[in-house]
Amino acid sequence: MKSKLKIIFVGIPDMALVCLSNLLEKGFNIVGVVPPKKSHETYSYFKNFVQSKGLNLIEFDKSANDRKCIEKIKKLNADIGVVCSYNNLLSKEFLSSTKMGYINSHPSLLPYYRGAMPYFHIINNNEKISGITLHFMDEKFDTGDIIYQEKFDVMPFETMGTIFNRTTYMISDALINVLGKLEKTGVINRISQAKDEKYVLAPKTEGNFRVNWKNSVSKIDCLIRACNPFFNVYAYFRGTNVKIIKAKPINIKHNFELGSIVDVDENKLLLAAKDGYISIEVLQVGTWGVFNPYDFYYTFSPKIGEFIL
Repeated sequence: MKSKLKIIFVGIPDMALVCLSNLLEKGFNIVGVVPPKKSHETYSYFKNFVQSKGLNLIEFDKSANDRKCIEKIKKLNADIGVVCSYNNLLSKEFLSSTKMGYINSHPSLLPYYRGAMPYFHIINNNEKISGITLHFMDEKFDTGDIIYQEKFDVMPFETMGTIFNRTTYMISDALINVLGKLEKTGVINRISQAKDEKYVLAPKTEGNFRVNWKNSVSKIDCLIRACNPFFNVYAYFRGTNVKIIKAKPINIKHNFELGSIVDVDENKLLLAAKDGYISIEVLQVGTWGVFNPYDFYYTFSPKIGEFIL
């Protein structure tokens, strides 16, 4: 049976694809879908997906806050809106275009890690616990009343990619839960966010980080995992850019020069950091390709004492 609850869906892939697909599979009534702006790299395939499902695509010229876009939504007389991974502020008029407003999906435990890049900052800051939040939207980013939260342990091997995928599917299921209860009861409970100003923010980052071997192996490890697979941690080997994709920290005292190769053979590539070694497992060397220690060793014949800086 299709839900009677009329929903406007707003989002940007990949989270939007997962959540929208799940809502449709569970029979929720999506009366309109607002895609990203036309210049966004995901616009075309998201549009094709929406149209392939026979859904009502609500496009806009410059902004979703444009009057024409808002008027199209208002005519649909929707009960509530759902937002998944949308990186533009929505106006008060837009947020008033459904009867109950809009629910935003955020991959952290708000108010901690408000902003565009919680995935990165949670790992880079070596957090042990994180989670997801559904909240009503207001005219600021990630400050509206909380509807639902769920925690999880951040594992030692987590990357930005694993956190992204885990939180996306958790949010998808949470939306089914919250909207299902709304369908039955007509009510959504809400709690104001804490006013504590000491919480950590999650701003956008440049996405490119040169490795600093003066840092601890723990800090370097966190940065590498926080960037994998969407950002870059880089250095230079024989004048060529090297991207460090996967590595492990080894805590051990040493007297080697920072950034130097301290041990290398077909099974390992160890580099010296402040308080130990970074064991490189996967790296990309310029346009040569992506290498494990075996392939790197036999392709470049690296020497102990050489630098990757």
